Amino acid sequence: MLFDPEPKRSRRDFFNMDDALADFMDSVSSDKLILVTGLRRYGKTSLILTGLNEAGVEYVFIDCRLLPSGMISIREFLKLLHRELRSHSWARRILDKIAYIDIHGLSIRISRLHDVIIDVLEALGDRVLVLDEVQELRRSTYRFDSLLAYLYDHTRVRVVVSGSQVGMLYRFLRVNDPSAPLYGRPYHEVRVPRLSEEQAREFLELGFNEYGLKPDERVIDEAVKAFDGIVGWLTFFGYTYSRDRRSVREVLDYASSLAASEVMKALEVHGVAVPRYTEALRVVASLGKARWSDILRGVTMRLGRIPRNRLSSIIRDLVDMGLLEKTREGYYSVPDPIVRHAILHKVRV
Repeated sequence: MLFDPEPKRSRRDFFNMDDALADFMDSVSSDKLILVTGLRRYGKTSLILTGLNEAGVEYVFIDCRLLPSGMISIREFLKLLHRELRSHSWARRILDKIAYIDIHGLSIRISRLHDVIIDVLEALGDRVLVLDEVQELRRSTYRFDSLLAYLYDHTRVRVVVSGSQVGMLYRFLRVNDPSAPLYGRPYHEVRVPRLSEEQAREFLELGFNEYGLKPDERVIDEAVKAFDGIVGWLTFFGYTYSRDRRSVREVLDYASSLAASEVMKALEVHGVAVPRYTEALRVVASLGKARWSDILRGVTMRLGRIPRNRLSSIIRDLVDMGLLEKTREGYYSVPDPIVRHAILHKVRV
């Protein structure tokens, strides 16, 4: 159903992204490296799973958000890969071929971890390896970009990577850096858009119809305005309203609490600099849109003088993380309305 909070896996539950879906399916059949980009809750995971299932492609799906916080070891990645492979009947024979893996305890010779990963991934043949939120792998001393380059050059494996922190994803892959392993390898990017106002309204109406509900038009209008075409938030509202009849205001408040937690988790890597990051976000959220000079003025008023190059670095990080967006006119804004509400009302340092 449209309001099912789990990622969609079939076309009948996948709403009105036919162009992006067709683009992705065509790319899977012809490209070795596919990037799927869009902000969080835009439906990237649903697009990938639906496209692969509709194409009848066997795949291994690794959600990199399941990796532990802090630095990531190659062993932790291999554990996640091992767990995913065990969920596929066709993949069990691949595991049986790997002499270094104890199926029950994942006992692996430390010195051979790299060889094990290569052996496992080579055994996938022409199947698809999906790395969801791949930018999380930048938290490792292991060169995963070199691994992807090896798969590109020496195997038949097709790789799909996705990321909601688009700038971080590009920093990790470095596909345009002549010194990087993936430089020069052709890739295809599928961008997942937000819904238009008309599409958001249609999505809610169709979803409520599946529950036999017809909310007042004012409820639909308020929800379309509040959640601004982001299909994940619209789904969250529709699911919650259908079950508990919570108002838009109540759902907005709860959703912004979730968003606040996500923002703080994303910023925690910056340690003692977190107040500067949150204040920069607060300035932009308060103004609606802000120039670089507006952010400088606001941060300085609250926290004192900040070096201009340091502020530029903070703003670049926030854009790369998808928390800020820069317009062609040079303004910065918070692209997710729930995150903006969270910054204004929930985020505290």
